[in-house]
Amino acid sequence: FSRARAMPELPEVERARRLIHDHAVGHVITGVHRPTPLDDKVFVNVPEGAFERALLHKTLRESHRHGKQLWWTLADDDKKGGIKKEESGEDAPSTSSANIPMFHLGMTGAFVARGVEGLQYYNSKASGMGDWPPRFTKLVVTFANGAELAYVDPRRFGKIKLVPELKDVIGGLGPDPYHDMPNAEDFVKLFAKRSIAIKSALMDQKLIAGIGNWMADEILYRARVHPECRSNELSVTQFAAIREQVEYVVRVACEANSDHDLFPNDWLFHVRWGKTEGAKVNGDAIKFIEVGGRTTAYVPKLQLKTDGGPPAIAESTKTSPTKKRQAAAANLTSEQPTSVGRRKAPIKASTQTPRARLPRAAAIAAASALAR
Repeated sequence: FSRARAMPELPEVERARRLIHDHAVGHVITGVHRPTPLDDKVFVNVPEGAFERALLHKTLRESHRHGKQLWWTLADDDKKGGIKKEESGEDAPSTSSANIPMFHLGMTGAFVARGVEGLQYYNSKASGMGDWPPRFTKLVVTFANGAELAYVDPRRFGKIKLVPELKDVIGGLGPDPYHDMPNAEDFVKLFAKRSIAIKSALMDQKLIAGIGNWMADEILYRARVHPECRSNELSVTQFAAIREQVEYVVRVACEANSDHDLFPNDWLFHVRWGKTEGAKVNGDAIKFIEVGGRTTAYVPKLQLKTDGGPPAIAESTKTSPTKKRQAAAANLTSEQPTSVGRRKAPIKASTQTPRARLPRAAAIAAASALAR
């Protein structure tokens, strides 16, 4: 078995999606079985028999993933084996009768295919993974081609749902950095106005989907950014480094198919577990703190709380001299009266030199002389 230390994040869920795609996509579901009574902690708002009715005799068209969310596209299958009606893809019609199977792997959830090497977590209590179905199996789905998939979850923090609308689950999620990485400008826009620690911002699924605890630590270590730095105080240069490392860490982890033993040897990942005293990465000491309630590993020597330059938000809101002059002119115009009944503009001191005035008697005499 491949080994995984952490709870499922984007790479682990992508591995599950690929497993399902490789062994079951394109085949009719011939059986849906639960080895144990319905676990309502895992099956959320799914009545007895509902999941079976939603899947049985349907064709699995595709397995999809966005962030940590996994779902299946199902379609009705006619007697000739053709597709009559797609029921749950992203392009399917919006209908309240659609039942889209959604999976969230929680802390220790995983999909296993019978006879195929699976993913086992180091901190999992699962044993006998060679037996079928494996211990702690919550769901077994069989297919016309003979493939069998089991959803296994020892700690039962995963969730299985049937949802009528895909947007109900993924509509509020940020972009997926594996297949929809934001460009540099959009990446800054996602984070630059958030006044929270950058690690917490990276783990906010509404900003960017799929990054969890270990990935955030790895990204910030490689970007040389302290995890407690506030997101709205980071510079454009720091955001560029973070974006580069998000892209790198996600890509490499997925290329390794989430087998943690295949991750690069210089990654913080390999030595961040257990808060080991004296732990080092590449010769540098690791310190453990809490950020947003999550255990956080970082390297004080490299990840300093120093000024990285003007905050990106300040850079993006700077006003050019031309715009300042235009704004001043507009403000001046707005002070002038525009209609009867509106408040008059303030009286301004004249800049002209006032004409000298003659005494009243002298003025009268001068007027009389002119009259003659």
